[in-house]
Amino acid sequence: MLWRTILRSSSAAWLAPLLAAFIAVLLSKDLTANVTSGYWPSALGSATFALHFVAPACATAGAWEGARCTRGAVTHWAPTRSGLGVALPLLLPVFALGAIGMAVASALTISEGHPSGGMPPVGMVAVWLIVLAAHSFAGFLLGKRLPLVIGAPLALLLSFVLTAYPAALEPLWLRHMVTGGMTACCTLDQTPSWQAASSALVLALGVIAAGVAALTARTRRARIILASSAAAVGLISSGWLAYGLPADPVNARSAEQLRCAGEQPRICLWPEVSDTTMVRENAADALHRLQQTGLTVPTELTMDSNSPRRGAVFMGAWVNATPSQVRTAVAGALLTSNPPACAESQQFPGGDAYAPTAAWLSLTAGADAQEVAGRFGPQDSAVATRVRKAPLDQQLAWFKHNNRALNDCTTHPAPIPSPQTQEAAR
Repeated sequence: MLWRTILRSSSAAWLAPLLAAFIAVLLSKDLTANVTSGYWPSALGSATFALHFVAPACATAGAWEGARCTRGAVTHWAPTRSGLGVALPLLLPVFALGAIGMAVASALTISEGHPSGGMPPVGMVAVWLIVLAAHSFAGFLLGKRLPLVIGAPLALLLSFVLTAYPAALEPLWLRHMVTGGMTACCTLDQTPSWQAASSALVLALGVIAAGVAALTARTRRARIILASSAAAVGLISSGWLAYGLPADPVNARSAEQLRCAGEQPRICLWPEVSDTTMVRENAADALHRLQQTGLTVPTELTMDSNSPRRGAVFMGAWVNATPSQVRTAVAGALLTSNPPACAESQQFPGGDAYAPTAAWLSLTAGADAQEVAGRFGPQDSAVATRVRKAPLDQQLAWFKHNNRALNDCTTHPAPIPSPQTQEAAR
């Protein structure tokens, strides 16, 4: 059959514009909601969400082509060709349908994130294509065995349930067997977990191998044994790889990719940060202001949250930020953000101290007062403003008391110091 005839008659050619429009119109907000600006793994990882809809489209088109193949008795008209030789030309447009759907999803996330620098993780794309091929093969086999009116809707339903529903199940690692856990990837200091991606890859390869065996084996018994064995090996291997992985399987990004500069403080940023000069200047000035208040400041600020070096503190990981946001991030680095372990088993009165203390640190570091109020709330920001009117020694004592309250379960937040001005204190 001529290729132009295959393309003209394929269900994939009719589904492609509908799938592209569905992704562009109805999925765009979901796809772009959590894209980390400037970072390739995040852009492509967010696009993985579209697999929940592209894979069922491939399965449905595959089932349609399988039903047409059976209804037209194609295997009897071409007895010298194997079942795989007959299926592949019919499935190639279906593979193209899946590739088009993921290309549209990737275009949306890439245009949102504007990734720059480095190479895109092509391994993600390879996992997508193999998963889509598995759904296409499975749909084709289902369509060959069932009438079109049953096979196509059943392929659509089964593909969607098997792709999307495991995300709502426990244990959590089950979800990685179908999509590779790439949807949650990644913040700037994270990289994809290739163990989770390999889990989905192995299962998809098992399904493809089972499909090839079912189309090429000469006897019914051989087809059953080979197809069942391939599917079982893929399922067991996939489960073994995914077992025990958390809900968001990511790895720490190598600290060797950081770009560090300066002394006292030394500031280490990821290469995707857009305006490094602005970040370094505002971060250094914020630390200087905090040090003048009497606080002990770190000698190094880093965007690596995974085991920073001794004397270094994590300042957050972002690409685009205002000077005020940089100063707020530096101020927050001096404060613990997680409650102590004792808070899990008893009351934690110091929890109320976090917002006003963080607001005071941000204002002291030179952050914009309106942004601080928007971040921590007007009431806590007002408390921080009142504290800043007290003498420096009282401000420092207030901070130390609240910092202690944030690290134990017995200390209550400090009262607001007397609102004296510096001149009155002298």
